[in-house]
Amino acid sequence: MSKKKISQRVYEYLFPQSKPAPRRSYAAARVDRTNMNWTTMPTSANYSQRISLATLRARARDASRNDPHLSKFLSLSRSNIIGPKGIQLQARARRANGKLNVTLNKRVEEAWWQWCHAETCTMSGKLDFKQVQDLCVTQLECDGEFLIQLMPMADNAFGFSLKVWDVNWLDETYNEMLPNGNRVIMSVEVDRHYRPIAYWLTQPPVETYYAMDARRDRVRIPAAEMIHGFTVFDDESQIRGVSAFASVLLTAKDYAGYKRGVITSARVAANSFGFVKQQLPDGEEWTGGEDENGEVQLPMIDSSPLSINLLNPGMEFQQFDPQQPTQNHAAFSKTILMELAAGLGVPYFYLAGDMESVNFSSARVGLDDAREIWKGMQNFIANTLCRRVFNEWLMNAWAKGALTITAQEYREIRDPEWRARGWKYIDPTKDIAADIERLKYRLATPSEILGEQGIDYVDHLERWQADVELAAGYGVDLEEIYADPKQIAADEPPAKTDTNATRGYLNGHDMDADILY
Repeated sequence: MSKKKISQRVYEYLFPQSKPAPRRSYAAARVDRTNMNWTTMPTSANYSQRISLATLRARARDASRNDPHLSKFLSLSRSNIIGPKGIQLQARARRANGKLNVTLNKRVEEAWWQWCHAETCTMSGKLDFKQVQDLCVTQLECDGEFLIQLMPMADNAFGFSLKVWDVNWLDETYNEMLPNGNRVIMSVEVDRHYRPIAYWLTQPPVETYYAMDARRDRVRIPAAEMIHGFTVFDDESQIRGVSAFASVLLTAKDYAGYKRGVITSARVAANSFGFVKQQLPDGEEWTGGEDENGEVQLPMIDSSPLSINLLNPGMEFQQFDPQQPTQNHAAFSKTILMELAAGLGVPYFYLAGDMESVNFSSARVGLDDAREIWKGMQNFIANTLCRRVFNEWLMNAWAKGALTITAQEYREIRDPEWRARGWKYIDPTKDIAADIERLKYRLATPSEILGEQGIDYVDHLERWQADVELAAGYGVDLEEIYADPKQIAADEPPAKTDTNATRGYLNGHDMDADILY
């Protein structure tokens, strides 16, 4: 190896080369020119929400009103989470011997059904309890949260009603440390464990349009009187909820702009088919084309069948064809809609209404994941909203005298079940056969199978018994109609055959003639 020159050694001594920086363990953590605008600072859920929540909610509401696919998503959520009848109460109080207390359960369910009407359910008298559930799901998906105040001592027979608040009343800019050690984060007062203590409601600026000088006073309502529903996925200290549209809003906005441009180009193409270009020699000025009033007269082109148009001397026709929509429009739109569906957690064909390539198998696979998500949301609404409202209603109805029960019955009835909607079979023939096999090998119970359809087992048996008794009063035996013919044949003893009579019949008659006639 040759020795380095003195000049090179002096240069390396004066300007030593820096060692190459060690490569990071994860490629996604590297910072270079291609990702310099990508954040490198982890932030908490509350920090991100505090600076973005109001804008995000405003844009989500605008999209829910104007974007057809996001509006369809809200409709799908209401339909599949709440359903046509809502999440219904199923009282399941039992006697000391373990059997259902049918009388008590019916009495409680009937009283609850009476309260669920609009005139007693909400302070405004506009919404029944099913509509309250629909509104909560809509606000949960669009705004990311819903807010309901429990109103005891309301002026009705049960002494209890609900008031649904717009979450705009929770001002994200109100953040303060209180003298008692509690903190107010985005208008929610919490203790050191982030347990909600109270809610500070502030009239939104958009609600003060009728009085420009209206004061924005804050009203403190204890958390015991409020139901603040939102899903927690970031960390337990999360105070507010985030719209389900958050990950797709920008895509939906871009797609709406793209569609608007395509439609505009198509309309222009349908109304305009070319330009007339005036060509004049150099130095010559345009002197014609004006009427007696001095207004420029454009050439008229007739587009009727077999028409022939002549242009003035010096004029040239240039065709205009935007070619919208292009052949790639359908594929591009489908790609965007698939991205929207993935971000919203629903099958593409369900969101777009595109059933062209859907069969029973693909529908089953596509809907299974979505239905599991909807089942989780049903459970969330049942526990967060229905259970809390029922317990408050039960206490006030009992105190008011609208529900006459003993203290023991009150304790027994406090933990009911909530029956959410189910879904019909995708392929009834195969699905019913599969359920029969599940019952045969005891992989499921009748109540479980009916529950998957959204049917309460006890109510089903009661209706079946009532139908059997009603049919019997008219001389119809339902049990015989629905019995298996093979089983009936197996249970009946074989008929005795008279051999001599049969032999005589065969000898004295023409069998072919008897069969023919």
